[in-house]
Parts: sequence; C-alpha cells; structure tokens
Amino acid sequence: MKTYRVEEIDGETIVAVHAAEAKTPFEAAERALGQKVTLRAGADRWVRVVDLTERPRPVRLRPTIFEFKAIGQRK
Repeated sequence: MKTYRVEEIDGETIVAVHAAEAKTPFEAAERALGQKVTLRAGADRWVRVVDLTERPRPVRLRPTIFEFKAIGQRK
C-alpha cells in the first residue's frame, strides 16, 4: 500500500486534509471522503491527492499529484 495526503479544496483554499493508505489515488480519495470520486474536470470544489510514498532518488524529484472531484452521496 502507498501513503497519500488527501486535501479537500474549495477554489484554491484547502478546507480539510486527510491521510490515507491505499493501492491507488482514486481509492485514497474515496476512503478519505467516504464517497466516490471522478477526475476533476475544472470543478471548483475538488480533491488533491499527493503520493507520499518514498522512492529512491533521482527517480522522483517531486511528489506525484492527482486531482479529483467528489460525486454521489457520503457513506
């Protein structure tokens, strides 16, 4: 499993931060939010998922970032 930081964002303001361990960024976002997610596609309220898993240098110079938006109802 990988370690992710999940940030809920409104516009460009972070409103909540979660930590999640998951196999994929999609799964990390869904676990943190308690609802399904899809790709951001320019939504104002969105979720940034940052892969914090350590990798040997120089393969990785920056964290990998993914952007999603929540869909559906919270569990």
